[in-house]
Amino acid sequence: MPVLSLGVLDTSILVAYVVVLASIGWWAAHRTSKTTEDYFLANRSIPWVITALSFFATSISALTFVGTPGEGYSSDYRYLLSNPGDILATIFIANYFLPHFQKLRVTSIYEAMALRFGSAARTTCAGYFLLTRTLAATVRIVAIAKVLQVVSGGAFSYNWCVIVVIAGILGYTTMGGGRAIAWTDSLQFTLLMTGALAGLGYIVTHVPGGVSAIIEAGRHAVKPDGTVYNKFNFLEMFKWENVGLLALMTTWAFFNSSAAYGTDQDMVQRLLACKDNKKAQWSLMMWGFLSIPITFLFLTIGASLYAYAQVHPQFVQGMTDNDHVFPRFILTAMPPGLRGLLLAAVASAAMGSADSALASLSTAFVIDFYKPFWGKGASEAQCVKVSKISFVGFGLLFMFFGLVMQNLDNLLWLAFRAISFTYGPLLGIFGVALLTDWKVPARKLLPIMFAWTICSFLFAMIAWHATAGGPSAFGSLASTHPGLSHFLIRMHKDFWRFYIILGALVMPAAAFLMREPSESRPAAA
Repeated sequence: MPVLSLGVLDTSILVAYVVVLASIGWWAAHRTSKTTEDYFLANRSIPWVITALSFFATSISALTFVGTPGEGYSSDYRYLLSNPGDILATIFIANYFLPHFQKLRVTSIYEAMALRFGSAARTTCAGYFLLTRTLAATVRIVAIAKVLQVVSGGAFSYNWCVIVVIAGILGYTTMGGGRAIAWTDSLQFTLLMTGALAGLGYIVTHVPGGVSAIIEAGRHAVKPDGTVYNKFNFLEMFKWENVGLLALMTTWAFFNSSAAYGTDQDMVQRLLACKDNKKAQWSLMMWGFLSIPITFLFLTIGASLYAYAQVHPQFVQGMTDNDHVFPRFILTAMPPGLRGLLLAAVASAAMGSADSALASLSTAFVIDFYKPFWGKGASEAQCVKVSKISFVGFGLLFMFFGLVMQNLDNLLWLAFRAISFTYGPLLGIFGVALLTDWKVPARKLLPIMFAWTICSFLFAMIAWHATAGGPSAFGSLASTHPGLSHFLIRMHKDFWRFYIILGALVMPAAAFLMREPSESRPAAA
């Protein structure tokens, strides 16, 4: 792969991007934060438009920027099947979960669990979040660093990419807290979408025949095994034989997105900082509908790159990973100026998701662990100081795990699926807390959470062993129990989504069976 050589124009664009981020961090740092609510949520004073853009930036990562075009390049538009479930989830959370958090004026959403089930439930749910988000964010850091390494053509090593990304994020997040993150995220989302649209426009103008040629190439696309298929046959996804897949993807997307938007501090924190509660709800629902054209845009970039590759076959020569198709195009085909814009867009996608992860982890740690356990009686000034230290601490943790996980590609599936073991029970217990008035002691409910997480994790490991066929007791299943082996392989490859669906249903079912008789009491509000 050629080494990236940045000219004056590209370098100027990247430097300007960094300067703007630093300036926003400096500006936010001079808006004195006297309380943790002010530091993490900007005293709930962020305009709703900025809140919406910040939430959008949090929802899109560098994986979206490169992974979705890779899907459009190698497959079709089937990825859109998850969007209906995502829309339903945003409507559900905006109307049933978010109003509770706003009325209680919580800084950490796990404070709502303490009000309903006691401090043990709060600590458990916050601990689930810290574990899951740290692992998931680290995987994103690994992916981000590898993308930047590819885009730079190897000019920057993987280790340096990890260090630079984390150091850059810490620079403006630690200084300005939630206020800096909200405003930088809005800038990053704008830059990301501008870069994506500019990239698509450039691709279309450099395919002879333009849009019609891209559609023609997509209608007669060829898979590596020689099978001809139509990328643009959207009705294919709704044929009878695909109804099961549509139902599974919609159901999984609803539960997964409901857990993300309603029980994950990383996502909800952006909305809690808005000064207009009603518009914060609209911002969440707006994302559900905007996610369709955004996903469509990145899939279309991939489909257009497929047509481009038919005209310029040397463009993909030697490429072994379809996720590299867009970074490779940026590196080899983009002209100066536009290439700098796309590089800044990739960096924006990376930082927009990683900075919010740092903020939410720090919030959960300070509000749900430091204040109740070690900071009893501590002043708000002391808590703000600890908040800044926790930003740096989690950043260094990201950096450490990112550096040691570079060569663990065969285990990355575990990190991506980690939310399946925790999101399900989290959504279930939040649903019981916010939507029912059942009297269920935490000492009965929390063991169900632990049991489901452990059992689903162990089952997933068994399925992974059966799929890998390694030297274990499960490696010989294919020859001795082919039916069981096939079932485990399908669970690992396709049906792992049931972990979150079943986990979300187990908790309310258990709560209903274990509820204690009591006088009618209102749900948390």
